[in-house]
Amino acid sequence: MPPVVGLLIGRSPEERYSSHRGYVASVTAVGGAPVLLPAGPDADPYALSAMVNYCHSIVVTGGGDVDPHHYGVTELSSPDVLMEVDPSRDIAEIVVVQYALAQGKRVLGVCRGAQLLAVLGGGTLIVDLREKGLDGHWDEERQYAPVHAIHSQADSLAAHILGSVDQVNSIHHQAIADPGQSLRVTAWSPDGVIEAVEGPGLLGVQWHPERLSGSDPRHLAPFAWVVQG
Repeated sequence: MPPVVGLLIGRSPEERYSSHRGYVASVTAVGGAPVLLPAGPDADPYALSAMVNYCHSIVVTGGGDVDPHHYGVTELSSPDVLMEVDPSRDIAEIVVVQYALAQGKRVLGVCRGAQLLAVLGGGTLIVDLREKGLDGHWDEERQYAPVHAIHSQADSLAAHILGSVDQVNSIHHQAIADPGQSLRVTAWSPDGVIEAVEGPGLLGVQWHPERLSGSDPRHLAPFAWVVQG
């Protein structure tokens, strides 16, 4: 049997649980068997955690913003600064990831997923990059193409999974500000925005490798890490 990889997914649009097909294609391409785990108001987080027992590893996929209350932000410049906040998804994913880590299983976080891993470890997020004068990170029109450079810390897991890749795509208006106690920062964009965090059994990438792997197999590396480990 191939390793079963649980893909935590949210709702988009609100009446549908959905995932970009690139996650399924990428996990399959590196020898895994993807299983979709719906994280939202219709799923009991603890029942969902029981599914982790059947999974080799977990991927926390992209999506809307993590509720800022989870990292201590109670006042916003405007409520419109947030996108698609789903508190029920936050809670479900936090419970499932904690259970997976307690079971010694690898967890890969992509975009929102990387941010959730940081928040779970006591870290914080930049609520809106544009308010900080950091433009150029929301480029949905070119989501299937590399749009900015990336550099990584030598001998890190991020450096290993990037390999010869020196540019990535970018579809996010938030980013990790403080990685928390469980993670360390190991990759950055040229303007200093955090692009990768890692820790024991944990990897978070701010870009979307699932949307690049179809045209450039080098971007399968994060999925190979989570499937083959």
